[in-house]
Amino acid sequence: MDNTIVHPSCAHLAHLVDLFVFKGAPANKDPDRQVQILVNHGYVVGFCPDRRQPLWSAYRVAGTKRDIDFDRPHLYYADKRLDQDVRLSSATFGRKDGIGYHVGHMTPNHVINRQFGRLAQMETFLMSNMSPQRGTLNTGVWLRLEDKIRNIEDTSGKDHIWAIAGPIFGPEPDSITRVDGISVPIPEAYFCITVDPFRYPWDRQSNVDVACFRIPQDADRATPLEHFLRDLEEIEEETNLEFFRGWDHSIGESVGAEGVDSPWLRHRLLRQI
Repeated sequence: MDNTIVHPSCAHLAHLVDLFVFKGAPANKDPDRQVQILVNHGYVVGFCPDRRQPLWSAYRVAGTKRDIDFDRPHLYYADKRLDQDVRLSSATFGRKDGIGYHVGHMTPNHVINRQFGRLAQMETFLMSNMSPQRGTLNTGVWLRLEDKIRNIEDTSGKDHIWAIAGPIFGPEPDSITRVDGISVPIPEAYFCITVDPFRYPWDRQSNVDVACFRIPQDADRATPLEHFLRDLEEIEEETNLEFFRGWDHSIGESVGAEGVDSPWLRHRLLRQI
């Protein structure tokens, strides 16, 4: 089963989903929480109305011959494509139990800014792309991972890097109440899956390297990124999402938490960490 729909406002853009999500949008196996796909300039979001945040957000990373860098916007924006009863206003998340929560991008603004320009960058500030993320994570390990992905160099004979990121919730997640009175569940961790196709045809299972990260909210900012490598099956079990379903069988054997030695060294991201 797949409890996913393309949001009606994006029905005419459904053909663009596969341009930003490797092997297509992940299947949502949760029968109780629908995912609504929102197509933006440069990235795609799988928004969950029940959680009031994305369950996944996906993008590609390609090199540019000219480095474009627009100033970071100062505002967040309500995504008015969503029904008013599920969309978040531009209010930030604030604090809970003495911990500050940032408005955490799932698709980062800087990588979209560089590739697709000002409008696309501003769309990453839609609240449908945001999750309540501890400030120490948002400015620490998570930012370090985003920067590593952004700075991957194009290599002759290789395709672009693909990334998909989102929250991981515990069985009974705590919530944070914003200044507008709306409560939003707090994830216990975040995942990021990167795909590095190294040989043509790029979408064949044997021709890609995949690295999966699971980073908890309380991650120490000094922890090496390889510490957070996990198996794909673990991410799928915790998120109720099935990734890369275009393949005929599980890719679990080609995705693991062995570290950065041996076959992992081929993945361009893992060579940087």
